[in-house]
Amino acid sequence: MKGFFLMKEVFIKFGSRSKSAAALLAAAAFLLGGGTAYAASPDIVPSLTYSMLTHQEEGFDASIQIPILGGTGSTDLEAAVNARSLEASVALYRDFMSKMAELKAEGSKNYALTAVSKVAAYGDGLLTLEHSRTEAMASSETVVRYETIDLGTGRELALSDLFKDDGYSKVLSGIVKAQMKEQMKKDESKSYFLDELEKNFEIGKDQPFYIESGKLVLVFNQGTVAPYSMGTCTFEIPTKEIQGSLAQQTYLK
Repeated sequence: MKGFFLMKEVFIKFGSRSKSAAALLAAAAFLLGGGTAYAASPDIVPSLTYSMLTHQEEGFDASIQIPILGGTGSTDLEAAVNARSLEASVALYRDFMSKMAELKAEGSKNYALTAVSKVAAYGDGLLTLEHSRTEAMASSETVVRYETIDLGTGRELALSDLFKDDGYSKVLSGIVKAQMKEQMKKDESKSYFLDELEKNFEIGKDQPFYIESGKLVLVFNQGTVAPYSMGTCTFEIPTKEIQGSLAQQTYLK
């Protein structure tokens, strides 16, 4: 029950009169469905504050940050982004409760979930939030997700939005593999799953990415393209190498 009391606190912070998760998520859906144009002030630096969803009992621990965006100069933009954040946090909390129930049924008591968010990049009309989730049982694993927001529209960008057609997948895959080979040649401590990646590697629509200083950066979670010991791997994509595949030059330089 502790988590639900904390959720009510979030409702108050967002200015909602709703008394239930369902009502607030319905409001979130309404916010996300519109075509409103938002105008974030170019002179204001966005910031994050947080509310929490938590659950603690013997053998189980959840600590989920709910990021609350402010300081953009646009309350409509902030409301839309915060609705998305709340919906994602509630879904994560529900997943934790379901997983806990499954483990209890199996007689297990060793599961912890931590979710945190921060501003990863800001500039050129874009804001990127980094959401990381760490699950710990016998071992721990961290998964990172990036949310890149067009501050003019409030819309979350997908990787495919940057390109004119699906051909970007092959182009990006080739660039990343070339960078992996070059890194391994220069640094013996680096090791990628190149043998496997040569056979079956394709940048998909759900590929984590962010844009910083006009450059596209692709992010690969721990253990996906390299041993776990290498952690999260990032690759900056030179714009000149993808120039012919871009849909527009609004975001990349």
